[in-house]
Formats: sequence, structure tokens, C-alpha cells
Amino acid sequence: MKVLFGKSPFQLQWRDAPVPKPLSGQVLVRVEAGGICGTDLHFLRNNEDWTPLGHEVVGIIEQIGEGVDDSLIGKSVIIENHAACGVCKQCKNGRSLYCENLTTYMTNQAGFSDYLVIRQDMVHVYDKKRIDFIHACLAEPLTVALDVTLRAELELNDEVVVFGPGPIGLMVVRLAKLQGARRVFLVGSKRSTPRGAYRLELGKQMGADLILCYEENDVVGEILNAIPKGADRVIVTAPPKTIADAIQISRFGGIVAFNGIEYGEGSQITFDANEFHFKKLQLRASHAIPNHYFPMAIDLLNRHDLPLEALLSHVFPFNEAEKAFQIASSQQEKVLKVVLKS
Repeated sequence: MKVLFGKSPFQLQWRDAPVPKPLSGQVLVRVEAGGICGTDLHFLRNNEDWTPLGHEVVGIIEQIGEGVDDSLIGKSVIIENHAACGVCKQCKNGRSLYCENLTTYMTNQAGFSDYLVIRQDMVHVYDKKRIDFIHACLAEPLTVALDVTLRAELELNDEVVVFGPGPIGLMVVRLAKLQGARRVFLVGSKRSTPRGAYRLELGKQMGADLILCYEENDVVGEILNAIPKGADRVIVTAPPKTIADAIQISRFGGIVAFNGIEYGEGSQITFDANEFHFKKLQLRASHAIPNHYFPMAIDLLNRHDLPLEALLSHVFPFNEAEKAFQIASSQQEKVLKVVLKS
């Protein structure tokens, strides 16, 4: 079978590997498709060693190991990329989100491959009559959007600001509206590029009430003019430098939820600690590993509560992986989520 690896500077390599055999408690999944994530692009820009690529994966169970229900054979499944161990101190105390011994297939297997062998509790069956396999690739990023949105603890009629109009941020806009937000403000940048303009425009389709762009707007001033007491909830799915603005626009007692990874110098930020203190704010990190929200994500996809066609901008076959990754990283393309299919 073929397995996709990548490393810096933006090199891809398909490798031959034997089809793995499922052991006790495992299933063998024939991969049908997978989405390209920003993490994959990070590996291609920064990792000096060859790294397996792909973790937003769907497929069909073809074989099972000992102890697995044979009714799973032939089922269409969405694959979870990390799972809690269930036996460490955190797991035994009901805090599996903070599991100390995570299980993942990503250390020695790639989602972009012909087959994956995976623990049976890391697959989630879905109905292809309700979700086609291409749209099913949105389940994993949707779980990330759910995690950061739920960390913010939105309440009915909240004023919400979302930083970052990428796939996660746009999903968060839609989720905030579904949760009853009074208004949702979406903040982005680079409207001058095809990519930036396309994503900000999609914000309207997701339900954003006001779109702001750093190059064109006084973001902090215009938000505080619209919400004089500040936003009830701010959700950051953008580079960490925006956290300073998130704190400035938050109301007394507000919550800032953050899921915006940056590598290198951009990970270091400064903000007014006195403002943070006297406003009694909370800054909450969201890192959806392991992720408990696949059933919820599948339900949302089943009900078409998100405009699926809008979220998927490009689909390529595996043999055009290089082109797919180039487009996924380009500022000159109207691109959002790119999917590779076998």
C-alpha cells in the first residue's frame, strides 16, 4: 500500500508499506478520504524529519481483530486520531480530557494512506445515506470547533467575537449562532488576497453579523463602539497575538477561549495583566486531544446544520497530493478545506 510522508521544505513522498494486520481489539480501515489540516502544513514548513501526514480521515472497515464485533465489517467510519487510555490517574478520576497516556496512530501511520489499523473504540460509524464520505471529513475539524466553543460556555443572547476565519473559526461562528448568540462578530485579515477575501465572505454565510478586517478596520474600537460594555465571549482561532485584543474587548467577567497555535516567536505574547485581573476574565485553552465530540459532530453533519458545500473548497485524488497541498497553503486561491480522496 501507499503511505504519504512529508518534511520541510514542503517535500512530499509516497512510500510503499505492507498492509497492516489488525490485532486483538483493532480494525483495519480502507481509507476513502482525508482533509488537509493546518498541522500537516506546519509539518511541511518546519519538520526536518519525514513525518506521516493526515489525520482527518474516513474509510470503510475491511477486517477485524480478535474480540471485535464482526457486524462492523463493511461499515463506513470516521477515525478518531487520539484516544484516552482509560486507566491513568486522570482517566480514572473522570478527567480523560487530560489523559497522561494518549493513544494515537499518528506516530507510525499516516491518515493519507490506503489502509489504517486502529483501535476499535477510535472509529465512529456514520450513515453514508445522510453524509457522503467527502463531507464526513469535516467531522474531525468540527470536533475541534465544538471543543473551543463549548470551552467558552456561551449563554443565550451573548455578544460573541470570533477571531480567525479559517475552517475552525467559520464553524465556530455557525455553532455560536446555533447556541443562541445575539450577535457574532468575525475578525480576519488579508482581505486583499483571494484567500482572505473568500474566507471573510463565507463568514456571512455562516451567520456572522459583522465582518471586520485588520487592514481596513479599527477592530478594537469598532467592536467596543458596537458593544460598549464589551463582548460576553471571545473565541480565538487565530495567531496568539490576537489574545491582547481579545482581552481588551471582553466585558467584565467575560471568557476568552483560545485555539490558535503558532510556532516560533509568534507564540510569545504580551497583554495588560491589570486589565485581565480587574475585569475578572478567564482565558481558557482548547486542545481537542483526546476529543469527546465525534458523536455530536456526526449529529450536526447528519442534520446539515452547517453549510457543508461552502466549507469544502477543493477535492483532489491521492495522486495529486502535491497540487492539493500547494493550493491548501496558497494565499492566491479561494481555498478553505481541501480533501484528498483515494
